Amino acid sequence: MFKQHDGLQLMLFKLVVGASLFIMVGTVAVAKWEVISELPTHRKSFSTAVVDGKIYLIGGTLFEHARGVLREPGPGIWRGPFGMSLVEMYDPETNTWQRLANMPTVRAGAKTAVVDGKIYVMAGYAGKDNHGKNFKFLKAVEMYDPHTDTWVRKQDLPVSRIQFGVGAVAGKIYAIGGLLDPKEKKPGLQGRLDLVEVYDPVSDTWAKRADMPTRRDGIATAVIDDTIYAIGGSGWPQVGAGGPALGTIEVYEPRVNRWRKRPDMPNLRKNFVISVIADKIYLIGGYAVGAHGVRGERLTRTEVYDPVTKRWRLSPTPPAPTLSPFSTVTINGKIYAFGGTTEDGELSPTVEVFDTGFRAVTAKGKLPTRWGALKIERQN
Repeated sequence: MFKQHDGLQLMLFKLVVGASLFIMVGTVAVAKWEVISELPTHRKSFSTAVVDGKIYLIGGTLFEHARGVLREPGPGIWRGPFGMSLVEMYDPETNTWQRLANMPTVRAGAKTAVVDGKIYVMAGYAGKDNHGKNFKFLKAVEMYDPHTDTWVRKQDLPVSRIQFGVGAVAGKIYAIGGLLDPKEKKPGLQGRLDLVEVYDPVSDTWAKRADMPTRRDGIATAVIDDTIYAIGGSGWPQVGAGGPALGTIEVYEPRVNRWRKRPDMPNLRKNFVISVIADKIYLIGGYAVGAHGVRGERLTRTEVYDPVTKRWRLSPTPPAPTLSPFSTVTINGKIYAFGGTTEDGELSPTVEVFDTGFRAVTAKGKLPTRWGALKIERQN
């Protein structure tokens, strides 16, 4: 009798588990990106940061001044103006936007990091066009306090550069690689950089750290367990604005000031963005890279890197409708994508979200953002 009862319980358990698995699989199968909002100001090349579950969009360039068709007579001259001081905040809980205090410096393409609930905005570029005499690489560092809606000027970057990676670990911000301002003459520095500098918000000072093994710009960066991952980018030798696309992955351990090499990305891609979920790194969007660095097809597949096993896998996450977002951030298992380009190459102002289903036990410390804009909780 007991055996029959136990057998019945086991059969019921299997049925319940099977039904649950079916529901879970069905939910994953139909999961997709959802368009939830639109940028109040249509712009690109903005920076993003997350503080207390709210998303900040900083600076950038207006869409009408960003299209490649707007080229003036003369070789390689693109009309501007490049740069904005606009700051807007998106609240995912209420699906609303708010205009905030303007950033003091007009710029696009800046890098951001968050320390102690403050947003640090670094470098970027500005100009009425990209002609050498009118186009500027910026050194300015400014700190924004979301609680008081105020800005404070901080110590400039020691070297003018753009397209570098940033990561924040233990209350300090690391600027990695990048492209040197051609107007700036520094001994031993030229073109694409292996330079690593660290900023201490407490003392408002910069210091040099161990060089990255590979000179490159356009790096995607992520922070996991106090380690900074530098992924991809363009390397040396530099040919104009181009250069060889890299699948290089190198990891930096700030506590011991040491770099380590990891196996390369299995598939080359450029202009991708990254998100970190459950300590895994997601590569989203971008383009495949063919022979001699030629840009190939637009990529719709999302690849996931596991730093523990050093292995890659394809994610079931479908491509965002815009395919190549300008920026992504993650908040407790949800990926938010802002703007981007469509399959037809058109600029998009949409805001989309994808729920991966992952939920941290606590959201604290689980708010990584796009390349360079990295949430950190200060540690002693």
